[in-house]
Amino acid sequence: FDRWFVANSKEEAEAQASAHFGKKVQVIQDEDVLDTWFSSGLFPFSTVGWPNTEDQDFKAFYPNSLLETGWDILFFWVARMVMLGITLTGEVPFQQVFLHAMVRDAHGRKMSKSLGNVIDPLDVIEGITLERLQLRLEQGNLDPKEGEKA
Repeated sequence: FDRWFVANSKEEAEAQASAHFGKKVQVIQDEDVLDTWFSSGLFPFSTVGWPNTEDQDFKAFYPNSLLETGWDILFFWVARMVMLGITLTGEVPFQQVFLHAMVRDAHGRKMSKSLGNVIDPLDVIEGITLERLQLRLEQGNLDPKEGEKA
């Protein structure tokens, strides 16, 4: 059966697995993993036909003029898009970056799906019952542990 262990090295993962199962365990690293920020960094050109730079969509939409994002992911996402864009296409993927304000909850925390503190704007506009709100939380795409935290 599959059991996942997250660690900084194979040795650390084997130690975790061995402790969990109470015997020496050999682990195999998942071969199908790509860093989320790396793959996100490919977004500006991979979605418009790259590596075929002769593709109509690539010619029409790359480079773009503007990226709108939050300041909190400048290094994680925006910098990688610029570095990968220049390296793989020879061009900066956009000329301007518009940073939007950060929406925060009642405790000053960034509103985030992973924190479970997001609000559907339609619920604010139209209103929502407590039962419907609980149902939305249960049906969301959050990990069950995140739902419990929220």
